[in-house]
Amino acid sequence: MKKIIFLLFTFSLFELFAFPIPQFDSFRKNLSLQTEKWQSKNNDRKETREYVVGDTEDFWRWDLSVMPPTWILEPATCRAVGEHCYLFVADDQWNLNMDQTDVDTVMVYLEEKTMNTTDYGVIEMDELLFGPIPDEIDNDPKIIVFYSALGSYMGSMFDGYFSPYNQVTEQQAQQMNPPGHSNECEMIYMTCHPLNPTEPIRISVLAHELQHMIHWGQDVNEDIWVDEGCAELAMVYFGLPDPMSGFPTNPDNSLIEWDQQFADYVKVMLFFTYLEEHYDSPADSLIKDIVAEPANGITGISNQLSENNIDKEFDEIFFDWTIANFVDHPSAANGLYNYELLDLPNFHTVQTHNSFPAGFSSTANAWAADYIKIFPPTSGLSQEINLNQDEQKIAFIKKYLDSEESDVEINLINQNWNGEIPSEWYDLFDYVTVVYASHHHEILEYDYSLTELSFGDDKLINPQSNYLENYPNPFNPSTTISFSLTTESRENTEIVIYNLKGQKVRTLPVTLSGVEEFIVGHSSHLSTKSALSSVE
Repeated sequence: MKKIIFLLFTFSLFELFAFPIPQFDSFRKNLSLQTEKWQSKNNDRKETREYVVGDTEDFWRWDLSVMPPTWILEPATCRAVGEHCYLFVADDQWNLNMDQTDVDTVMVYLEEKTMNTTDYGVIEMDELLFGPIPDEIDNDPKIIVFYSALGSYMGSMFDGYFSPYNQVTEQQAQQMNPPGHSNECEMIYMTCHPLNPTEPIRISVLAHELQHMIHWGQDVNEDIWVDEGCAELAMVYFGLPDPMSGFPTNPDNSLIEWDQQFADYVKVMLFFTYLEEHYDSPADSLIKDIVAEPANGITGISNQLSENNIDKEFDEIFFDWTIANFVDHPSAANGLYNYELLDLPNFHTVQTHNSFPAGFSSTANAWAADYIKIFPPTSGLSQEINLNQDEQKIAFIKKYLDSEESDVEINLINQNWNGEIPSEWYDLFDYVTVVYASHHHEILEYDYSLTELSFGDDKLINPQSNYLENYPNPFNPSTTISFSLTTESRENTEIVIYNLKGQKVRTLPVTLSGVEEFIVGHSSHLSTKSALSSVE
């Protein structure tokens, strides 16, 4: 699947970050929980209705140009009808900030296509990914998308929102805390001023908010981080995800904790994108099953991993995800540490070591990770590590100097290994990144020390072959190794590179005709007395 290329676009808030109530997500979740007692219990349902273009309604909405927001009742007219939705525009905005051309543009995205596919529009996309749209009161499977001037407050502009008030009756909405109003229908509120309603990012936000509606219908009391992770996944699949900022520069941010910082949206976006790409498919329904799962958070995801016959536990997938965030390479571990839909920025390392001895002591939050970068000497390192968690795995990510088919290699070790990192791990590659990730409900405490290995009296192991000299020595981009082969000796000939201890660190194939020069690329980690040999 084609990766999404991130272009520079105007960043707009899809949530009400300027909302004066601390933690708007928590506020909305509280409203959803209040509606739970009436969910699927409203027997006094409206008669089935079918709007046609030109029909009018008065809709309640928040006036977000003042804080705290107030309720206003706004006349609106149906301007389009599709297979999955009705599109209404506030009468005072018609032909001012939204016209028929705008409506037609929006309807194509709602009903026919996304930025990634022409197979379906955003409403059907969300239903395929997350499950059915609820039909709680109005006896109408279509949703209403209501465009009005949501306005701005102190420079903050609002794309749109989903209101749990609409999922109960007007009388029930008045009983909630704080009391509100209901339009008694499935509705998504969207702006047509001051933001442009036809920009694709607006529809991406609509996909995000529609997922909240679906999750309300399937599991009203889901943990916020799961609900928001699925909503962010909707934006990824539409084709315009949120910009990846905040979390890559601070990956020690617990996946399951929610503070409504922008980094929180990015971390759950990455996790659910990784989970969907690697463990869901058109033939499966993992994400949809997680949305419908009654249990919440890690327990709910774990239940559905088992139900979907996935032979990995949540903590294993989490650990793989922390590696994928740093690697994001298609050939590493046969694609296990790769994103198909996203191109990730570089993740921050809390420490970088290029001289030894060295050491560090720190912590990683529960369900979070620290990355340590080491530029090792050719002789290898001895590493002593102490952790406060049992059965804790540590990932060593090797980044090679030459990026051919694969420029990364992953080694996973348990904390009970002897601490010595073999010298062959450190030859001919640029650096190692060590991943300390806490896949537990407690803070990981770790400390380590790095000591360069000494060759002592070790002597060069004598390969059973002929040595070749290189010039200049040490290696640099102009280093040349000249040799000749007879026709008989050309077959099964290789160049083998050894370090000073005589350990084989690289084998190069030879394809020559007559007498040719072989140019060896630069490597800062090659020994100045490396030997080359043809192997018989």
